[in-house]
Amino acid sequence: MHPSPGILVAVALVAAVTVTLAIRSRRKRTATLAAQWQTFQQHRSSGQGQLLQVMRVYQRGRRGSKAVITWCDTGRQQDAWFWNWHVPTGAYLLVNASSGYGPHSHNPNVLYVQPGQVRAWVPGQAARAAQRVGQ
Repeated sequence: MHPSPGILVAVALVAAVTVTLAIRSRRKRTATLAAQWQTFQQHRSSGQGQLLQVMRVYQRGRRGSKAVITWCDTGRQQDAWFWNWHVPTGAYLLVNASSGYGPHSHNPNVLYVQPGQVRAWVPGQAARAAQRVGQ
């Protein structure tokens, strides 16, 4: 048995509405992320901290996250400990934090970031969204 033309039209209409809503939702999310990036850049231009990106989170514990970060101004990588925060991979942060000895890894240069030392942050997708909308 072949489906009736009415059923085919209904299926096509539902598919078209679904695709349209998905495109609209993606555009709205992209615009929201781009706006977050723009606000983040305003914080950055006002000198509120040093810019870093979380490259890889290698441990999530009850009291925070251990990660590898990259300082965006120099490209230098460093281990970091984020107290009381499971920082997302790819995130950009403006921080005022200091480095010290890491007793667990015996690393003399671990960046220790307390929650109050994060001046602003955005997910990594925000930078890509801003590029897509031309900011």
